[in-house]
Amino acid sequence: MKLPKSISPCPIRDAVCGVQFESGVPADAVFGIVYQALKKDFPKAAPLPILSLPVEIRNADKDLAFQPHYRLLSEALTVLVGPKVISVGMRGEYPGWSALSQRIRHILQGFYETGVASQSVRLGLRYISFFDFDIFPHIQLRITVQDTSWDGEGTFFKTILSGTGCKSLLQVGKGMQILKKPGEKGSPKETGSIVDIDSFTTETAGPFLQVLDRFLGSAHETEKELFFRLLKPEFLATLNPVYENGN
Repeated sequence: MKLPKSISPCPIRDAVCGVQFESGVPADAVFGIVYQALKKDFPKAAPLPILSLPVEIRNADKDLAFQPHYRLLSEALTVLVGPKVISVGMRGEYPGWSALSQRIRHILQGFYETGVASQSVRLGLRYISFFDFDIFPHIQLRITVQDTSWDGEGTFFKTILSGTGCKSLLQVGKGMQILKKPGEKGSPKETGSIVDIDSFTTETAGPFLQVLDRFLGSAHETEKELFFRLLKPEFLATLNPVYENGN
């Protein structure tokens, strides 16, 4: 399938790369070390609500082990940092993969050089696209029982697919609420449809930056192919697709 390099209007609301890691550094020292390495790019930091929980509860709950504790913000990026996780995501309009991947790599290289992570255990790349209408009539996916559509209100589909170099958690839903972009007027949330693709791997052995580069390349291609394979050709045509060799 010939894949566009861009569509307009761009539906991407969030794009984030996350690294879960093991560390020999005391949990309460991780953020300070990471912030010292990143504060030139992120002069402002803010604690997240999880820090209001007692340490005993955070340590006893496995679901909280890989939750971030602090948020760092710049004009273009959001970085979330926890004792065992760091994620780098876009702010504002999607800048394109070339620019975003360079920013992700720059931040994660700075993080890696701190020596905080003794071993990465999971790499993830997640894209969330939003449409302010029912997406199901415009995609190839169908939910049927005995050849009868069960596409009702609040329809939600979820599956994990295996790909080259990663697996992908694909979620498609309508009647979903999402935060509006900064600067948009009205209610802080809007309702519509999402296509949420989270590609990940736990095969992380090897030099960190080499593993990261290899993963980012395969995950981005996998997610791009999944997204465009979902769309009906006639719907894709309404999104003003631009291809490498022109329209």
